[in-house]
Amino acid sequence: MQYAPIVSILLVMVTGCGNGVEGEDVVEKTAFRMPVKENTWVRKESTRKTSDTIDDVANSKVTKISIDPALASKLKQSKAINVKTEQDCADKANALNKRRIEVQKRGVVWQAYERNVKSKPYSNDGMQLDSQLNRLVFSVRHICKNAKGVRLDAWGTKTVQRFESMGKEGYTNYFLNLGEVPGDIDRWVRFAEFAIKSRDRDVSYSKIGESLGLATSILDLYDDLSQRIITDDASLKKFITEGATLLSVINESFTEDPRIVLALQYEKLYPFEDIEGEM
Repeated sequence: MQYAPIVSILLVMVTGCGNGVEGEDVVEKTAFRMPVKENTWVRKESTRKTSDTIDDVANSKVTKISIDPALASKLKQSKAINVKTEQDCADKANALNKRRIEVQKRGVVWQAYERNVKSKPYSNDGMQLDSQLNRLVFSVRHICKNAKGVRLDAWGTKTVQRFESMGKEGYTNYFLNLGEVPGDIDRWVRFAEFAIKSRDRDVSYSKIGESLGLATSILDLYDDLSQRIITDDASLKKFITEGATLLSVINESFTEDPRIVLALQYEKLYPFEDIEGEM
């Protein structure tokens, strides 16, 4: 019996696949350390403030927004909250933060801007309101905890001890010899000097009550805006004007409220990364 030769041909198709996607968007994420070591995103764009009014709201172009002076004044004159002790201060600041979390879980202000096609072009204000409100509440919590002096963590304690034992010049030269970046060393020096100076800090809790009162009024309006429904041009104008005004008042508190200023000084000086292992 004869068998015809059988030829088997195997065809293997190999296709190449690329590892990347052309035109892939890269989103840069920035974060800053909050006084209570919580991170939140913050938009850096400035708030739009002009004397122009919002007359043409029918088109999709962003019209410059004027703040409401009467509303701004009302917010700034918020009634102070009675605060007597550190624990009392912490309890009330934590309650404020808990309410902030509840409001934002239901829906942040940015979403309120995005819900309506006419308010959507102004949604940058909504993003700033969300982040700056967080920053304000975190700052109030920080100052309650640090009203009678800055409480240092392990890195801060070691930094101050070394700075005091070596002196400014010795401390600087020590880290220069280790090859550390001069800019980082300068910041550590400023932090040590700030911490030493803060030993004599004595912020009255009654004054912190004023900051708590302002933050509470701000959160009240923020909560209202997050639930606002725009039905016509008049409600649109009211919504975006109140949003711009609220953002203006929050940002001004960062430079005009002495307690908030102290908290933000700490935020600015404390290193972003834990360098304890390097020291």
